Amino acid sequence: MNKFFVSNEVYEERMSICRACSHYSSLLGNCLVCKCFMKIKSRIAPMQCPKGFWLKTTEIITPEELPQDIIDEILLVWEDIKTGRAINKEAKAKMIELYNTIYMTKYSVGTNCGSCISTCFQGIKTLQEKYSK
Repeated sequence: MNKFFVSNEVYEERMSICRACSHYSSLLGNCLVCKCFMKIKSRIAPMQCPKGFWLKTTEIITPEELPQDIIDEILLVWEDIKTGRAINKEAKAKMIELYNTIYMTKYSVGTNCGSCISTCFQGIKTLQEKYSK
C-alpha cells in the first residue's frame, strides 16, 4: 500500500486553493477539469492541479496508518457501495479513484470490467473493516 502523503499543512493549503477555484464543484468535491475528488488527490504528494495552481511535491510523510481524511473517505464511500453495487456512477468513480490513490493503481473510473470493479470493492471493503472499529 502506498503511504506517500503530503503533510496536513500542505494538504490544507492545496484544499484551500481548490475550494477557492472556479473549477471546484463543492457539491461533489471534485475538480471540473480533471474530474478527480480533491480530498483524495490533494493528499497525494506526486499529484498536481491540472491548471497548475498547486504542484507535485517531494515533501512527503510515511504514516503508520492512513491519514484520517482518507479513512473518512473510505467510510463515506462504503455507505454508497456496501451492497456490492454502487448507488450511482459517482459512487463507483469515487470508489475506484480512492482505491487507485491508496494502492497506486490506474483503474479507469469509467471501467465496466467486473474483475477491476471487484478488486477495488474488495480493497475498500478490507480497509472499511479495519477502520470502522
